[in-house]
Amino acid sequence: MLITATAVAVLAQTDSCSSQTSAASEADLVSMAGCSTFSGTLTISGPSITSITLNWASLTGTLKVASNRHLEVLSLEGLKSSTGTITLFNNTILSSVKMPNVTSLNVLEIITAPNLRKLSLPQIESVGTLKAEDTGFDNSGPVPWTDLRKAGHLGLSNNKALKSIEIPHLGSVSSHLVVSANGLMEGGGEGSALLASNLSTCSNCTFRHLTELDLSNLVSVGSALALAETNLKSVKMAKLKSVGQTLSIASNNQLANVTFPELGTIGGALQVANNSILTQIDGFPKLTEIGGVLDIRGAITNATWPAIKSVQGGLTVMSSTHFDCTTLANVKAGTRGKVQCQEMSKSAQPSSNRNGNSSDADSSAGSTSMHRGSALAALILLSGLALMF
Repeated sequence: MLITATAVAVLAQTDSCSSQTSAASEADLVSMAGCSTFSGTLTISGPSITSITLNWASLTGTLKVASNRHLEVLSLEGLKSSTGTITLFNNTILSSVKMPNVTSLNVLEIITAPNLRKLSLPQIESVGTLKAEDTGFDNSGPVPWTDLRKAGHLGLSNNKALKSIEIPHLGSVSSHLVVSANGLMEGGGEGSALLASNLSTCSNCTFRHLTELDLSNLVSVGSALALAETNLKSVKMAKLKSVGQTLSIASNNQLANVTFPELGTIGGALQVANNSILTQIDGFPKLTEIGGVLDIRGAITNATWPAIKSVQGGLTVMSSTHFDCTTLANVKAGTRGKVQCQEMSKSAQPSSNRNGNSSDADSSAGSTSMHRGSALAALILLSGLALMF
């Protein structure tokens, strides 16, 4: 039986490849480029590689593209789904990643790609992990993944030119949503906007350096919610009903208003600390239970929790200005831990630990027993960021 070269090529395109191999040149990729399904491990790293084209329809293995100093284009145009891992690391002149037909990804990590201005995923609906760190994303293309509906971990960090992140149909994040240090160009830039108006559930949310935040349909946070070092003027989460662990709002120098009209329970600590111009805390009208410490610090003149019934971890209020501690009588009555309230304090700084319990050595020690600063406390509470990046 005669088999032509064309027939061999067609057969090759239907093969499943499962080898563990590496490629240092474009010629090394020929034998694997036509696989329909790749289930092995392929590491691509070579000084002369400028373009990579892989015609896979499915990836169940691992593709690692690392330290290719002349790589400009990665094309996976045939890829429709991946239950494997794609890692792009330290490809400094990479400017184009093509995956126009992929609908689901297990893991996609892009780290150190300063010339990659956009990541077009027009068909993407779900991701297990999507991380982009130190890229050139600049909103010149469809960085908003308009069809993305659910994610496990979604992390966007240190993308200095990225000023707006729009994910209009994202409904759930089952692990971490981390947005930090985007839009901070050297010599200017205040951060980025995060617009995820359809998001209803998130396990762990960590936000830093934001200029705008739209989570108008967020209903529940399974673990922690932290906002730190933002340029937000107000925070309103109109539908949020519960936070499983810590809610931390710290070191937001332009923040003047905080509103959580439907929030009923917080499983861990509630910390509102070192927000320079925030003087009134009256945006928690339905909050009944705090499982950890209630820790309030800053230039606070008034704070009310009209519905509070239980504070399990203690109460600490440290105000740098005049504050009438008697207005907290109902909160004190429901507090099972230590109670400390001071006005005109020189150390109105946060002191909650990772578990949401009070870390004050003694309530009579005054401000001298406080931790060294709000920045440290905020970093501790931003555990999602520390663990995932």
